[in-house]
Amino acid sequence: MAIGTDLFSALPEGYLPKWFLFTSALGIFNSIQNFCTDSLTKRVYAGKPDEVTPLSARFFATWTWSVSMIRIYAAFHLEHKFMYELGIWTYVIALTHYGAELFVFKGCKLNGPFMSPLCVATTSLIWMASQYDYYVKY
Repeated sequence: MAIGTDLFSALPEGYLPKWFLFTSALGIFNSIQNFCTDSLTKRVYAGKPDEVTPLSARFFATWTWSVSMIRIYAAFHLEHKFMYELGIWTYVIALTHYGAELFVFKGCKLNGPFMSPLCVATTSLIWMASQYDYYVKY
C-alpha cells in the first residue's frame, strides 16, 4: 500500500495526472489483449473486421504500449512543456487515427468499442488544452 501512496504523492496536483495513469493502464491492458487475441480489436474496427489480422493486432499492441509509456512519463512531469505537449500529441494521434478509420477508410463504426477510445481522446484533448497554463511551468 505504501508504494501506491508514494507513487501518487509524486504526481503533480490535480486529476489530470491521475487520468494519464488511468488511460495508460487501459492502454497497457489493451496491449496485452492485442498480443493475445485480435477478437476485441475486430470489434473496434467493425467496419472492416476482416482487415484485422494477428499481425496488425500485435502492431497495434506495440503502438498502444509505447503511447502508454509516454503518458506515464508525462503524468509525472506535466510541468515541463515538452512532456505536456508529448502527452497532447498522443491523444492527437489517436484521434486522427480513429477519425481517419471512421471517415476515410471506413474501418470503424459508431459502436461502443469504437466510441470508448474516441471519447477518451476527445475528452483528454479538451481537458489538456484547458489546463495547459495551470500545469506547464518550464
